[in-house]
Amino acid sequence: MIQRILLAADGSENALKAARWAAALAKTYGAKVTVLHVVHIPAALAGSTVLPGGATDVAVVTRLMEQAAEGVITITTPILDEVGVEYDTRIEYGHTAETIVRVANEEQIDLIVMGSRGLTAASALLLGSVSHKVLHAIHDKPVLIVR
Repeated sequence: MIQRILLAADGSENALKAARWAAALAKTYGAKVTVLHVVHIPAALAGSTVLPGGATDVAVVTRLMEQAAEGVITITTPILDEVGVEYDTRIEYGHTAETIVRVANEEQIDLIVMGSRGLTAASALLLGSVSHKVLHAIHDKPVLIVR
């Protein structure tokens, strides 16, 4: 039985499609959804004094990333509101796939729902997709990947 759904949200088109699936499943099963957005700061930037765009203040960049994360939540939750399902939101910091798996275990999630690609095709070739990493890291929970 599905009682708790983790929706990995990144604001991409596929993630919004995944939100629709999560909403429909939550409605059908009376499940609660946890909307998770992971803020990932690449290791190459950690400790760097010069950040993308020439920014030098880590606090400014961090605040911009937090605002972007809040924006992802803002465009995702209306999909859940529309069907009237219960949900909560989490913004976490860390490696995206690892954080999704950690939160799924912490929250005793019954199902993970996520989009198939949040990255651009070029980035995904270099880094691997988050959905692929989650599939290989989680062994005791079903994962629904939405295209």
